[in-house]
Amino acid sequence: MTTLQQKFDELIEKQRALQKEFQTTAQALFKETTKEFFKQNPLVNAIVWNQYTPYFSDGDPCEFRVGFATFTNSDGSEIRWGEYIGEEEGVWTYGDDCYNDEENVVPAEVNTTLCDSFDRIHQTGEMDDVMMAMFGDHVTVIATRSGFDVEECEHD
Repeated sequence: MTTLQQKFDELIEKQRALQKEFQTTAQALFKETTKEFFKQNPLVNAIVWNQYTPYFSDGDPCEFRVGFATFTNSDGSEIRWGEYIGEEEGVWTYGDDCYNDEENVVPAEVNTTLCDSFDRIHQTGEMDDVMMAMFGDHVTVIATRSGFDVEECEHD
């Protein structure tokens, strides 16, 4: 049994090494992707999303999730759940949680296809552990050209 246990232990160690390599590579690629996104979408100043584990899920398991991203020309600090709550005129938001009306007009120059692609990348289930490791749980993340800010997030 000792030889079998040793082989099993070696296999587990290989899995840990692969997970660590994936984590490191995915984090670097996500940072690179974010920088490239801002280069290709100069009218977007911030990307904002919430990520958290729900406290209650109607009997279903409470699992960590990364929410929809909101893209905006503001600095992102006054974006809450896809809406701009500030008072500055001319601020727009784009994303699945955003409402487009007369006051929220996204300029045609904004590459919304690229925004949608970024949203899919950061919400991919395989990225959950990466996003948790990078930013934490129960947080709002604000990505800008200068990096990432992380704030506590209140949710149900």
